[in-house]
Amino acid sequence: MIFTSCTTSVSLEARQDKTGAVAMQTKISPSVQALLSSLAGADSTEALFDEAQIRASLKAAGFAVTGLKFPSKSALTVTAETKNITTMLRGSKDFISVTGDNGISDMRIKLSPENIRKAVAIMPEDTALYVELLIAPVFTGEAMTAQEYTDLIAIAYGEKIAQDLLKAKVNLMFSVPGTIVSAEMTNSNENDVIVKNNAITMSIPLIRLLTDLKGTECRIRWKE
Repeated sequence: MIFTSCTTSVSLEARQDKTGAVAMQTKISPSVQALLSSLAGADSTEALFDEAQIRASLKAAGFAVTGLKFPSKSALTVTAETKNITTMLRGSKDFISVTGDNGISDMRIKLSPENIRKAVAIMPEDTALYVELLIAPVFTGEAMTAQEYTDLIAIAYGEKIAQDLLKAKVNLMFSVPGTIVSAEMTNSNENDVIVKNNAITMSIPLIRLLTDLKGTECRIRWKE
Protein backbone atom coordinates (compact mmCIF):
# COMPACT_ATOMS: atom_id res chain seq x y z
CA MET A 1 0.00 0.00 0.00
CA ILE A 2 3.06 2.23 -0.07
CA PHE A 3 1.95 3.50 -3.50
CA THR A 4 -1.55 4.55 -2.44
CA SER A 5 -0.82 6.23 0.88
CA CYS A 6 0.03 9.74 1.99
CA THR A 7 2.37 8.77 4.78
CA THR A 8 4.75 5.83 4.53
CA SER A 9 7.94 5.04 6.41
CA VAL A 10 10.12 2.03 5.64
CA SER A 11 13.11 1.17 7.80
CA LEU A 12 15.95 -1.29 7.35
CA GLU A 13 18.39 -2.33 10.05
CA ALA A 14 21.43 -3.76 8.28
CA ARG A 15 23.64 -6.09 10.31
CA GLN A 16 27.23 -7.19 9.88
CA ASP A 17 26.24 -10.71 8.76
CA LYS A 18 23.80 -9.26 6.17
CA THR A 19 20.72 -10.33 8.10
CA GLY A 20 18.31 -7.50 8.71
CA ALA A 21 15.13 -6.20 10.26
CA VAL A 22 12.54 -4.44 8.12
CA ALA A 23 9.64 -2.31 9.30
CA MET A 24 6.91 -0.36 7.52
CA GLN A 25 4.32 2.10 8.73
CA THR A 26 1.68 3.43 6.37
CA LYS A 27 -1.55 5.36 6.61
CA ILE A 28 -3.94 5.97 3.74
CA SER A 29 -5.65 9.34 3.38
CA PRO A 30 -9.47 9.48 3.77
CA SER A 31 -9.97 10.37 0.10
CA VAL A 32 -7.85 7.47 -1.13
CA GLN A 33 -9.52 5.17 1.39
CA ALA A 34 -12.96 6.11 0.04
CA LEU A 35 -11.77 5.57 -3.53
CA LEU A 36 -10.31 2.12 -2.81
CA SER A 37 -13.43 1.04 -0.94
CA SER A 38 -15.58 2.20 -3.84
CA LEU A 39 -13.45 0.40 -6.42
CA ALA A 40 -13.50 -2.77 -4.33
CA GLY A 41 -17.26 -2.54 -3.83
CA ALA A 42 -16.76 -2.54 -0.08
CA ASP A 43 -18.27 -0.51 2.74
CA SER A 44 -16.13 2.54 3.54
CA THR A 45 -16.06 1.46 7.20
CA GLU A 46 -14.42 -1.88 6.39
CA ALA A 47 -10.69 -2.38 6.98
CA LEU A 48 -8.54 -2.08 3.87
CA PHE A 49 -5.98 -4.62 5.02
CA ASP A 50 -6.32 -8.39 5.28
CA GLU A 51 -4.03 -9.74 8.00
CA ALA A 52 -3.99 -13.33 6.74
CA GLN A 53 -3.14 -12.27 3.19
CA ILE A 54 -0.36 -9.95 4.33
CA ARG A 55 1.22 -12.63 6.52
CA ALA A 56 0.98 -15.22 3.75
CA SER A 57 2.50 -12.88 1.15
CA LEU A 58 5.45 -11.93 3.34
CA LYS A 59 6.08 -15.54 4.35
CA ALA A 60 6.01 -16.64 0.71
CA ALA A 61 8.55 -13.91 -0.06
CA GLY A 62 10.91 -15.27 2.60
CA PHE A 63 10.25 -12.84 5.45
CA ALA A 64 9.66 -13.87 9.05
CA VAL A 65 6.91 -11.57 10.34
CA THR A 66 7.62 -10.42 13.90
CA GLY A 67 4.80 -7.91 14.25
CA LEU A 68 1.63 -6.86 12.45
CA LYS A 69 -0.68 -4.16 13.77
CA PHE A 70 -3.58 -2.13 12.43
CA PRO A 71 -3.80 1.16 14.38
CA SER A 72 -6.91 2.01 12.34
CA LYS A 73 -8.83 0.59 9.39
CA SER A 74 -6.59 2.60 7.04
CA ALA A 75 -3.24 2.18 8.82
CA LEU A 76 -0.73 -0.64 8.95
CA THR A 77 2.47 -1.35 10.87
CA VAL A 78 4.53 -4.43 10.05
CA THR A 79 7.93 -5.67 11.22
CA ALA A 80 9.84 -8.62 9.81
CA GLU A 81 13.23 -10.30 9.71
CA THR A 82 15.20 -11.28 6.62
CA LYS A 83 18.09 -13.74 6.44
CA ASN A 84 19.92 -11.71 3.80
CA ILE A 85 19.14 -8.10 2.89
CA THR A 86 20.83 -8.48 -0.51
CA THR A 87 18.42 -11.22 -1.60
CA MET A 88 15.25 -10.20 0.23
CA LEU A 89 13.55 -8.98 -2.95
CA ARG A 90 13.19 -12.23 -4.84
CA GLY A 91 14.00 -12.12 -8.52
CA SER A 92 16.09 -8.95 -8.23
CA LYS A 93 19.85 -8.99 -8.69
CA ASP A 94 20.49 -5.37 -7.76
CA PHE A 95 17.86 -4.17 -5.27
CA ILE A 96 20.39 -4.06 -2.44
CA SER A 97 24.11 -4.69 -2.72
CA VAL A 98 26.72 -4.55 0.02
CA THR A 99 30.44 -4.57 -0.73
CA GLY A 100 33.49 -3.89 1.39
CA ASP A 101 36.99 -2.52 0.85
CA ASN A 102 39.65 -1.47 3.36
CA GLY A 103 37.24 -1.54 6.27
CA ILE A 104 34.58 0.53 4.48
CA SER A 105 31.20 -1.06 3.72
CA ASP A 106 29.25 0.28 0.75
CA MET A 107 25.49 -0.39 0.52
CA ARG A 108 23.45 0.61 -2.52
CA ILE A 109 19.68 0.44 -2.84
CA LYS A 110 18.24 0.68 -6.36
CA LEU A 111 14.61 1.77 -6.57
CA SER A 112 14.31 1.07 -10.29
CA PRO A 113 10.97 0.53 -12.07
CA GLU A 114 11.86 -3.16 -12.40
CA ASN A 115 12.55 -3.53 -8.68
CA ILE A 116 9.40 -1.62 -7.76
CA ARG A 117 7.37 -3.97 -9.96
CA LYS A 118 9.00 -6.97 -8.27
CA ALA A 119 8.06 -5.52 -4.88
CA VAL A 120 4.44 -5.19 -6.01
CA ALA A 121 4.51 -8.82 -7.16
CA ILE A 122 4.91 -10.06 -3.56
CA MET A 123 1.90 -8.08 -2.34
CA PRO A 124 -1.49 -9.68 -1.68
CA GLU A 125 -3.56 -9.93 -4.86
CA ASP A 126 -6.10 -7.28 -3.88
CA THR A 127 -3.36 -4.81 -2.97
CA ALA A 128 -1.61 -5.42 -6.29
CA LEU A 129 -4.88 -4.68 -8.06
CA TYR A 130 -5.16 -1.35 -6.24
CA VAL A 131 -1.66 -0.45 -7.40
CA GLU A 132 -2.55 -1.24 -11.00
CA LEU A 133 -5.32 1.35 -10.80
CA LEU A 134 -2.66 4.02 -10.39
CA ILE A 135 -1.70 3.57 -14.07
CA ALA A 136 1.69 5.02 -13.14
CA PRO A 137 4.61 5.20 -15.60
CA VAL A 138 6.73 3.02 -13.30
CA PHE A 139 4.24 0.20 -13.95
CA THR A 140 3.15 0.95 -17.53
CA GLY A 141 6.54 1.99 -18.89
CA GLU A 142 5.01 5.05 -20.56
CA ALA A 143 7.15 8.18 -20.28
CA MET A 144 5.23 10.93 -18.50
CA THR A 145 6.19 14.00 -16.50
CA ALA A 146 5.08 14.37 -12.90
CA GLN A 147 2.64 17.09 -13.95
CA GLU A 148 1.20 15.00 -16.78
CA TYR A 149 0.70 12.09 -14.42
CA THR A 150 -0.90 14.29 -11.77
CA ASP A 151 -3.30 15.67 -14.39
CA LEU A 152 -4.16 12.11 -15.45
CA ILE A 153 -4.94 11.09 -11.87
CA ALA A 154 -7.09 14.22 -11.44
CA ILE A 155 -9.12 13.30 -14.52
CA ALA A 156 -9.44 9.64 -13.55
CA TYR A 157 -10.06 9.92 -9.80
CA GLY A 158 -10.55 13.58 -8.92
CA GLU A 159 -8.52 16.61 -7.89
CA LYS A 160 -8.38 15.65 -4.20
CA ILE A 161 -6.68 12.34 -4.99
CA ALA A 162 -4.22 14.16 -7.25
CA GLN A 163 -3.37 16.65 -4.50
CA ASP A 164 -2.89 13.84 -1.98
CA LEU A 165 -0.49 12.23 -4.43
CA LEU A 166 1.54 15.43 -4.76
CA LYS A 167 1.87 15.75 -0.97
CA ALA A 168 2.79 12.11 -0.36
CA LYS A 169 6.31 11.16 0.62
CA VAL A 170 8.12 7.92 1.33
CA ASN A 171 10.63 8.07 4.17
CA LEU A 172 13.38 5.46 3.99
CA MET A 173 15.28 4.93 7.23
CA PHE A 174 18.47 2.92 7.53
CA SER A 175 20.65 1.91 10.45
CA VAL A 176 24.06 0.35 9.85
CA PRO A 177 26.59 -1.53 12.01
CA GLY A 178 29.29 1.12 12.02
CA THR A 179 30.18 4.79 11.74
CA ILE A 180 28.63 6.45 8.71
CA VAL A 181 31.12 7.87 6.23
CA SER A 182 28.63 9.17 3.66
CA ALA A 183 24.98 8.95 2.64
CA GLU A 184 23.57 10.13 -0.65
CA MET A 185 20.56 9.74 -2.93
CA THR A 186 20.18 10.58 -6.61
CA ASN A 187 17.95 13.54 -7.51
CA SER A 188 17.82 14.63 -3.88
CA ASN A 189 17.20 18.15 -2.64
CA GLU A 190 18.46 19.86 0.49
CA ASN A 191 17.23 18.12 3.66
CA ASP A 192 16.12 15.01 1.71
CA VAL A 193 18.98 13.09 3.34
CA ILE A 194 19.50 13.40 7.10
CA VAL A 195 22.25 11.60 9.02
CA LYS A 196 22.19 11.26 12.80
CA ASN A 197 24.60 8.97 14.64
CA ASN A 198 24.50 5.65 12.74
CA ALA A 199 21.03 6.23 11.25
CA ILE A 200 19.96 7.79 7.97
CA THR A 201 16.60 9.09 6.79
CA MET A 202 16.00 9.64 3.07
CA SER A 203 12.78 11.28 1.92
CA ILE A 204 11.42 10.70 -1.59
CA PRO A 205 8.30 12.32 -3.08
CA LEU A 206 5.92 9.52 -4.06
CA ILE A 207 5.25 11.23 -7.39
CA ARG A 208 8.94 10.80 -8.25
CA LEU A 209 8.89 7.08 -7.48
CA LEU A 210 5.84 6.65 -9.71
CA THR A 211 7.05 8.67 -12.70
CA ASP A 212 10.85 8.51 -12.83
CA LEU A 213 11.72 5.71 -15.24
CA LYS A 214 15.43 6.12 -14.43
CA GLY A 215 14.78 5.19 -10.82
CA THR A 216 16.42 6.39 -7.61
CA GLU A 217 19.58 5.05 -6.04
CA CYS A 218 20.48 5.38 -2.37
CA ARG A 219 24.07 4.84 -1.25
CA ILE A 220 25.40 4.53 2.28
CA ARG A 221 29.02 3.98 3.27
CA TRP A 222 30.19 3.19 6.79
CA LYS A 223 33.35 2.33 8.65
CA GLU A 224 33.30 -0.94 10.55
